[in-house]
Amino acid sequence: MYLQAQLEGLESIFMELMPFNVELKRQQVQDYYDKRFDAATKPQASVAENELRRQFNTKANQVRNLVDSAESLGDAGNKLNLIRAAASLPAERTRPLKWSVQKFCQTLVFENKVDASGLSEIIHSTELGPVEARVLLAAAMFIVPEKVENGPESMLTKDLLAQFIGLVRAERLLGRNDPFLAEAQCSLESMKEEEV
Repeated sequence: MYLQAQLEGLESIFMELMPFNVELKRQQVQDYYDKRFDAATKPQASVAENELRRQFNTKANQVRNLVDSAESLGDAGNKLNLIRAAASLPAERTRPLKWSVQKFCQTLVFENKVDASGLSEIIHSTELGPVEARVLLAAAMFIVPEKVENGPESMLTKDLLAQFIGLVRAERLLGRNDPFLAEAQCSLESMKEEEV
């Protein structure tokens, strides 16, 4: 449940807040959701206002908690800190991310590039844990471009995500009901459908 709430908060950040340049600070997040609540309730008197308020507060709390967790890792404006905070339980945040995963994901998230040697090292690694698995899946899921640079060529984002899903399944890094794995599988199916 905790990871599911964090994943939902991460989705909100990448899909609702960042496109509108909302500053990732507690008060700005709350103000954004308060404005959205006001906009949703004013046009229609028949809306169950208390239930709608509860839903908006739940969403705002998910995002605020994730922002707080990301700030404990450094800058909450850093997309990789947000992904790492969402991908880990509180006790897991004190352990550093494997260097190969951190370096690979920084290049992927900030430059939309795949480091081929880093990818090979990750795919053949026997030292990955659940946090690394979730970070890899989330980094690939939240890439906006359809393709990423892979040396002189490009690679489809869906192919990269498929590799990570295959790795996670083959190495049994996450349970089948892990929200990050389930979301990654849904994202991959969605990417395949868009291609058709």
